[in-house]
Amino acid sequence: MAEQGKELPGYVQREFEEFLQCGRLEHGFLRVRCESCHAEHLVAFSCKRRGFCPSCGARRMAESAALLVDEVLPEQPMRQWVLSFPF
Repeated sequence: MAEQGKELPGYVQREFEEFLQCGRLEHGFLRVRCESCHAEHLVAFSCKRRGFCPSCGARRMAESAALLVDEVLPEQPMRQWVLSFPF
């Protein structure tokens, strides 16, 4: 695109830059320690974006599906019918 004199929109560039930093310890982390055995573990910060990052998008999709199953959809069996017309 740069050869054609065009740029990506700013929000696309920001999304990609956040994706590149997602889950990398050098861009921030949290140190977690077990109180009983005193073992320590480093947890890297995530980008929390869903547009480009597959791990954050999958986590968000799983959370949304769990919410639907647990709180939105009834306990009754369901059936979905789709009727489409060729236009």
